[in-house]
Amino acid sequence: MYNEGRCTHNNFIRILILSDRLPERLKELKDYFQEKEDFKVIGTGKNKEEVLEIAKNQDFEYLIIVGYLKNEKNYTVIEELEKMNKNFLTVQWSMIDSLIISFCLRYKIPLRFERTLPLDEFADFLMEHRNGIEA
Repeated sequence: MYNEGRCTHNNFIRILILSDRLPERLKELKDYFQEKEDFKVIGTGKNKEEVLEIAKNQDFEYLIIVGYLKNEKNYTVIEELEKMNKNFLTVQWSMIDSLIISFCLRYKIPLRFERTLPLDEFADFLMEHRNGIEA
């Protein structure tokens, strides 16, 4: 589990990343966003419990799920974060196929992004959808 600590600079887009089966893709995404000045990775987790621990004392705009989650129970983190009154959007960053679409529908994940597209396009996508979060 990676936990960056509390970010107080409100201009950052703060992201939390979850993946239980693609550690190399999680690292790729974390490394990319750590280099971007408009973003702050508040932490990464490999399961629901790690993400909930990170989120307990931090705010974030996006929960990014890398690939589909091998342990489907990890998707319940979305509902648990909502119960904690967290204000965020969930984004599925993956190869878009029928399995991903079914998970997005089942767990009410509003945003999907094809991970084969350039990461710069993903950063722009997050910037564009940031206003979807109610302050």
